[in-house]
Amino acid sequence: MMFHDNRAEQNNNRFDLSPYLIHFFRKIDLCGDDVGIVPEEWGPGEIVEDSIVSPLFLLRNAIRLKRLWATWSFRNKRRTIYGPDPAVCFSDMPVAAFIEAGQAREKKGQAMSPIALVLPKMQVHAKGARPAIYGLSEPCRIPKGDDYEPRLLPENALPLSEQYRYVTLGEQGTVDWTHEREWRWPCREPQLSIDDMPPIHGKYVPGLDLTFNGMGVIVRNENQAKKVLSDILVLSDTHAAGCYDFILIGSKIPPLNQLRDPADVQDAIINNSINLSYFYNFSDRRIKALNQEFDNCVMSINKEDIETIGYRGREFGGCWLWLTDPAHEITRALFLNNRIQINSENRYLFNVDAFFRGSSLGAREEFTRRLCQLLLKKYNLPATYHSVVGSSDMDGIPHYLNAPTGDRLIFNHGHDQDDF
Repeated sequence: MMFHDNRAEQNNNRFDLSPYLIHFFRKIDLCGDDVGIVPEEWGPGEIVEDSIVSPLFLLRNAIRLKRLWATWSFRNKRRTIYGPDPAVCFSDMPVAAFIEAGQAREKKGQAMSPIALVLPKMQVHAKGARPAIYGLSEPCRIPKGDDYEPRLLPENALPLSEQYRYVTLGEQGTVDWTHEREWRWPCREPQLSIDDMPPIHGKYVPGLDLTFNGMGVIVRNENQAKKVLSDILVLSDTHAAGCYDFILIGSKIPPLNQLRDPADVQDAIINNSINLSYFYNFSDRRIKALNQEFDNCVMSINKEDIETIGYRGREFGGCWLWLTDPAHEITRALFLNNRIQINSENRYLFNVDAFFRGSSLGAREEFTRRLCQLLLKKYNLPATYHSVVGSSDMDGIPHYLNAPTGDRLIFNHGHDQDDF
């Protein structure tokens, strides 16, 4: 018979410990000396028009790409990751302590923000992440690594495969990063040099794939949470590996001195998080009612009027209503009723042909535009059209649409003031 020793679990039930690792984001200057590798294209729906990009942009980009990029963490043109392998860095701080520290250090102008991904510690450990090593027992020569040069410690001081874990610790507090309680994950893939051509796309930058169960997100406010929610629903609706359990709104978390007990911390997370299960647990009655309301809107549009005002061409193709808010209750009801298709660019598409069959593509586009206006007016549901000339394939080319580039749920803008 197996005997379960739960002493480790009991010993870990402390307010200063956490079952999570936190990867926080900070604003970066793409033209700065310490930025590292930046791809030519960040990914679908990513809009970067200036050199300074926000922490929330970087968070959303990681969620969308399902990857945290491995870096050398350059400071003043020097690697702070030693050895032959770049790394993804984490903090082992409790969630409430991280939020407090992130806000305080950001106000001081330090390179930190309270915007972060929260990953289950033991799952990340199983992928190879380990606690940092602060200083060495025996003195050794520490390479300067000027101008982005590698910083390799003597192997008799620390094996090459473990050098990614090394963090400098100076005497008398001259250099002390122990407050970070840092963990690191090494990327063993072949790496690009700072002088190489950048990757053509963000998905080609090596890093840690976000395929863990029970992940979470920390943001500042409800507006940021709504943007992140849209990204997470897309991942879940397209059956991406891994899952997110919560989005924590930092501005709602009580002060740290009120969260001494682990149970209080857990309650605060639950009470101030967006419950993602809500978006999949509509009752059958509610799904039916919302689908009927949507159908009533569709049927109320005068099709004959559209046919008589110049849309009688014979252009062939497919036309869809593109619902741009994955979290809206009507979008959810249509999706849960299997009436929504999601194409390769993660657009939530409803085929209007069943209601307006036989008309020209131009007429169906006009029909869809009018439906968009009605849905926005009646339900505050944003939408546009998506059409493909000469094909009924929703991923076909060429396709046409009225792209809502100002819609922050679909497009991840790098420079919105609210996202810093």
